[in-house]
Amino acid sequence: FGRLHPKYGTPYVALLLQAGVAVVCTVLGQAGETPKKAYDILVSLGIIAFFLPYLTMFAAMIRLQRQPAGPEVMTVPGGKPAAILCGALGFVTSLAAIVLAAIPPEGELHPERYLVKVVGLSVLLVVAGMLTYAVGAAKRAAGKHRWDGAQEG
Repeated sequence: FGRLHPKYGTPYVALLLQAGVAVVCTVLGQAGETPKKAYDILVSLGIIAFFLPYLTMFAAMIRLQRQPAGPEVMTVPGGKPAAILCGALGFVTSLAAIVLAAIPPEGELHPERYLVKVVGLSVLLVVAGMLTYAVGAAKRAAGKHRWDGAQEG
């Protein structure tokens, strides 16, 4: 994905893939919906996609409190208890944002369909990311990928 365009220097492979995923999500989100409902679904999907990395970040903050901090590491004022409290508050807040984004808006005639689209597209995005990572990891393990963006062999 980091391959750069020879003339413009942009990561064109990543941009094309992102555009393709956006088109798929847009088409699936709009299927059988009014423009307003499709917009609501895409906004909910965007909120969920935005907050998922925060869940992992706050969970990591809590988990890392088990290990001693090195001398170059800046710690949270208040030590481990404050760090765990901040991590837990951030995790719960992010989780609440995700859950609230998945709730169908008031007056939705087909709340089950709304929920299936929002949750289904969110799962689709996560699975696509996991597969992309797995393919890249397999290529790196096989030695068929170089970090400078060029392909070997």
